[in-house]
Amino acid sequence: MIHKVKDLSPDQRLTLEGLLGCAIGEHEHISIRSIASPCAPDWLKKSWETAQEEGLDRLSEEEIEAETAAARNSRRERRPPEK
Repeated sequence: MIHKVKDLSPDQRLTLEGLLGCAIGEHEHISIRSIASPCAPDWLKKSWETAQEEGLDRLSEEEIEAETAAARNSRRERRPPEK
C-alpha cells in the first residue's frame, strides 16, 4: 500500500520518522507492507485472517477512522448514566 506523507496523521508521521531516524518531506510517498510475523501470537494471526476475510484490510484510512468513531459512539451510548 502506498501513502502520501501529507495524508498521514501526525501520529503516523511521527512514528514513521522515528522508525526511519529522519524527517519525511510532505510530498514523499511511503510504501507500507505488512507481513504476518511467524512469531506472532495465535490470536493476532486469527485477527489478521478475519480482517482479510471481511475485507477490512482493504479499507481506506478514512473508512477505518469512521468505523472507529462509530464503534466509540456506540459504546458511549450503551453506558449507563453516571450518578
